[in-house]
Amino acid sequence: MSLPLDHPHIKHRSLDMTLRYAKIASRTVADEYFAVTEKVEAIYGQPAQLPADTIGPKMARLRREHHRLLGNGYCTRPAQLDCAFESICETCSYFQTSSEFRPTLQAQHDHAAQHNQPGRQQLFAGLLSRADNTQAS
Repeated sequence: MSLPLDHPHIKHRSLDMTLRYAKIASRTVADEYFAVTEKVEAIYGQPAQLPADTIGPKMARLRREHHRLLGNGYCTRPAQLDCAFESICETCSYFQTSSEFRPTLQAQHDHAAQHNQPGRQQLFAGLLSRADNTQAS
């Protein structure tokens, strides 16, 4: 690689800086950089899905049921029956809870009691009772 000898026209404070940029601008370095960049992009450009046979039974179940998980239980409503309600799950006949949701249900019960909401308090007392009688999945 040859450098022009008129260093003052390049406007760097030192010849060392000019040499540093000249080294970076080397065609060989640039070619190597772009070759590596293409390889990295090829790796990250692939689909982010695992092959279907690598998913175990628990992951497959989670994928099927993930959208049915609620903060304090599960919706067992068949997927074919769409639900228009967003916040009345606890009173729906398809709602199911278990002991794993007890802390959340207890907090909801206590919140209702603190805010003088006897209807909600009674609802969550019933859900706590159901949760205690149901084993966690």
